[in-house]
Amino acid sequence: MKKKALKSLIKENIIDWLAERSLTDVEEISAVKEEEKKEPTLVDEVGKFYVVEKPTKNSELSDVFFETDLFEFVLQMKGGLEKSEIHGIYKTEGKAKSQATKLLKDRDANLKETYKKGQGKVKALETTIDELKGQIESKMQEATTNPEMRESLTTESNSLLEKLTTLEGQVEKLKDALEKEGLRLEKKGDKKDKLASRGYKGDKDEDDSKKDN
Repeated sequence: MKKKALKSLIKENIIDWLAERSLTDVEEISAVKEEEKKEPTLVDEVGKFYVVEKPTKNSELSDVFFETDLFEFVLQMKGGLEKSEIHGIYKTEGKAKSQATKLLKDRDANLKETYKKGQGKVKALETTIDELKGQIESKMQEATTNPEMRESLTTESNSLLEKLTTLEGQVEKLKDALEKEGLRLEKKGDKKDKLASRGYKGDKDEDDSKKDN
């Protein structure tokens, strides 16, 4: 091969190699840029968990028990969920639901006990009111038959009457609250009866859930 032809061949090979190398570099740079665009994979070793909140007077199971993850839970805390409102955080659904159900039962038991105490307080106040009425009537009669003591007896009667008025107001408010609570408890009882008529086993289902967990 002539020297001139050899130089030409070498030159062509070099040009081809540079062209291939340039293309490879462009591809590698593009691949790196595409990789940089991808968001880093987030590692979450906690996963899903279950939150049980402390029940309020009108809470149902769906109000106090829910599934979430760490990031949703953070958003809920920022949205207004307070630490003091949370009873517990659980890894398994069965344990969380069982605990939530127990809290609701305890709540209902306490409300019923408070309702009974309220009824007892009403009776005690009504007894005191009757006694005050009797005292007022007695002093008014005495004031009529004993004019010399009329002024002092009238003052005592007015004092007793003021106390009577206060107690009667308290009794009316307490009766109104008890009536509303009685209707709520009655409505709740009707709901349980309907569930039972549809085959809901209540405690047994919850006990089975505990066994499974």
